[in-house]
Amino acid sequence: MAVQTKKKKKGSTDRRNIWLLVVTTLLVVGSIFLFTPPAEKINQGLDIQGGLSVVLTAKSTDGGEITTEDMEASRAIIESRVNALGASEATVQAQGTDQILVQIPGLSDTESALNTIGKTGKLEFARLDSFTDETVKTKIDNGQYITQETYTDEAGNSLPSGKTSYLEVEPGTYTPLVSGTNITNVSIGQGKTTSTDYVVNVQLDSEGAAAFAEATKELVSTNGKIVIILDGEVQSAPTVDSEIPDGNVSISGNYSLDDAKALQTVLQSGSLPVSFEYAQSQVVGPTLGQEALYSGVLAAAIGLLVVMLYLLFFYRGLGLITAAAMAIFAIIYLGILAALSAFGLFSLSLAGIAGIVLTIGMAADSSILTLERFREEIRMGRSVRASSITGVRHAIVTSVDADLVTLVSALSLFFLASASVKGFGLTLALGILCDIVMMLLFKAPLIRLLAPRSIAKHPGFWGVKDSLAAADDYKALASAEGESVAAAEEGEALDAKASEALAESNDGERGAQAAEAAAKPRGKFIKHDINFLGHRKVFLTVAAVLVIASFAIVGVKGLNFGIEFVGGTSVAFHATGDVTTEQMRSAFDEAGEPDAVVQTTTADGEAGFLVRTTTTSAEEAAATANKVAGELGLENDSFEVTTIGPDWGTSVIQSSIIAFLVSIILIIIYIAIRFEYKMGVTAIIALLHDLVLVMGIYALVGREVNPNTIAALLTILGYSLYDSVVVFHRINDNMQETDIKCTFMTMANHSINQVLVRTINTTLTSLIPVVAMLLFGGETLKDFAFAMTIGLVCGSYSSIAVATPLYAMWKTREPRYAKLAKKYGPEIGRFEFAHPSVSAPVVATKKAEGPKAAKGGSSAAAKKPSNTGKQGANAKSNHRYRKSKKKQ
Repeated sequence: MAVQTKKKKKGSTDRRNIWLLVVTTLLVVGSIFLFTPPAEKINQGLDIQGGLSVVLTAKSTDGGEITTEDMEASRAIIESRVNALGASEATVQAQGTDQILVQIPGLSDTESALNTIGKTGKLEFARLDSFTDETVKTKIDNGQYITQETYTDEAGNSLPSGKTSYLEVEPGTYTPLVSGTNITNVSIGQGKTTSTDYVVNVQLDSEGAAAFAEATKELVSTNGKIVIILDGEVQSAPTVDSEIPDGNVSISGNYSLDDAKALQTVLQSGSLPVSFEYAQSQVVGPTLGQEALYSGVLAAAIGLLVVMLYLLFFYRGLGLITAAAMAIFAIIYLGILAALSAFGLFSLSLAGIAGIVLTIGMAADSSILTLERFREEIRMGRSVRASSITGVRHAIVTSVDADLVTLVSALSLFFLASASVKGFGLTLALGILCDIVMMLLFKAPLIRLLAPRSIAKHPGFWGVKDSLAAADDYKALASAEGESVAAAEEGEALDAKASEALAESNDGERGAQAAEAAAKPRGKFIKHDINFLGHRKVFLTVAAVLVIASFAIVGVKGLNFGIEFVGGTSVAFHATGDVTTEQMRSAFDEAGEPDAVVQTTTADGEAGFLVRTTTTSAEEAAATANKVAGELGLENDSFEVTTIGPDWGTSVIQSSIIAFLVSIILIIIYIAIRFEYKMGVTAIIALLHDLVLVMGIYALVGREVNPNTIAALLTILGYSLYDSVVVFHRINDNMQETDIKCTFMTMANHSINQVLVRTINTTLTSLIPVVAMLLFGGETLKDFAFAMTIGLVCGSYSSIAVATPLYAMWKTREPRYAKLAKKYGPEIGRFEFAHPSVSAPVVATKKAEGPKAAKGGSSAAAKKPSNTGKQGANAKSNHRYRKSKKKQ
């Protein structure tokens, strides 16, 4: 009857695993349907498909509060202006409480758009004699309200810059006669028959017409003037030659046809209730966006392929499972992105591509964790089938804990950060969730189904033959020592000499031979513990010195902040051919930017330039870029312009700091609930160490710090914590499940060694796609990759050299572990077996009571804190009265 129950349970388990794989298959088929073809089904951001993207920040003109109603009215007016430009698929949406995001894909005339969409459009007519500022009044009367700007070249010559400025007048210094609210119709006409200038004709309503008629009737006899003011700037001040009783008014200002059309659009859509300034503006040519997309896809493909090949080489058949899991991961991930795109909830940006590339490394990380734990449990004496259940379960729990910690930082980026960092956080969070789903639906069920059938029968192909051979060696050693296989394996790793002495004492020559065989196991894993924590003072000293040195470098050299933090304009020219630096500098001189900083760049093997100017006017920046491109004979889609307002950098820094602080608090809370707060605090200290080192290296090499750098730094937060959580998770397991008694320091050191192969492999597989971004990605991807390369190395190092030593030192002070430290001394690796295994021969148990067994041995860490005293006196009583937790 018991056998039937067991078969029924096994059959039920198999059916559950098969159904999970069926669900995975359906998800794959559905995802392929959703994202095929990807170019059409996944929305592309402006930095990929090209166009204009601007962020407008509202500014109160009267010092009052900007209301929700003001912002919604402004959004509607700006949307009508954008639609009037003939733009298709444009997006105009509120962002936060005081910003409006405008995205116009595929727009070619970006200069005209910038001159139109953000203008307040506040039109006023005022009698000149109502002005109270006599200086302004005199300038207007003398026609000095329009100025053609000039610049001085290196030779001291004053040359026209092509820019026009208008006289600004302060509200309250004049009395408005009529305003834009009185406008009923706007049209364009020519000023004079022979003139190339255009005028904007305005029709006023009855109220405005009456006020205008009265004013012109009074001023006609004195040839008085009525001043036309748009957005606080004097556009013209025509003399009243005759009474205008019908409300038909012409606005003249030496307008070109394009200028007149832009003004017509502004006046027709109405005046904005609040004024706006360009906080951030980006103009990207469609060709450049597609090249950047190609670079990102290439980096992702190369990273994915190399990771798969590495896993196949290292894990053989098990690597096939991982490669298949990563391929399915990629398919389902694309399906999720396509589904979100269908509802307008996602647009792929370059920052998002970086997030996707990084999730490749994370998917490989969880797979490696699963495979290493599966192989480890086989070495510890469990059957292949039992290992596929317990080992995979332990690995999934660890991976989910580490993934959730990383997810906290990703969601903090999405909800709290700004600019491109949001897209990065979204794709990273989606990748993490997709990885968790893949572990539960595909990797775990497949390994469990294959374990008793294919893997157990063909261990060489599946890459577990070395683990099975090592298990046989440890079984022989366990028999000689009178211990469980797991305890024997740990004791051998902790101190091979002590283990050999005990085996020889218990079982003579046969025990010595078993110990010798176990000391040289086959396989790709750490045979004997490396004494990392024995050198903890050296590690911590080096870490402290590096942190101090990083602060010193930052203090002396400073950080090279990009325009996103200090304001200004960046113009990136691509595929410039034979254009020289001097030609580029000269072109900017002629365009009115003599102080432009010009540097050469290379993208996709082609020469280019990156030019920075101090202008924060999006309109002027676009005009200058167009003029320079025309001067040098470059295509109008061969450059991208990014303009940042003076306040944008402050908001980026503030939002990033808030995201960082919230992440830290949430992570400590999560780790405190899941494990204990000491783990969270020491993990954060290691994280800060990593971030400081990255910034120190940035200062040392002078690389620019921009929002992409901030995003990469906050991602390092997740990766660094992932490594630390994996080590802490193993320590936590060992505190509960070991057959070894030792100090906490020894236990922590052994835990590091148990996950060391996993740490090495996951660091390599995470670095591979990042290095691919560094080598094959565009400039945006390289910004991420440079910081991530440093951060990944620092994160792996700090989990061993900073987080674990600090945590172990802190825990050792607790009364429970302080007693063990006093008993075993400061030496790393001293241990005692907690009790002999009930499966060991009785004769071995009796021999274990000898003096050598009483000393127990010494070495590096274990899995379950022991609860017995000295081995010799208590071994027999434990064997008689206390059932051992024997590992399968």
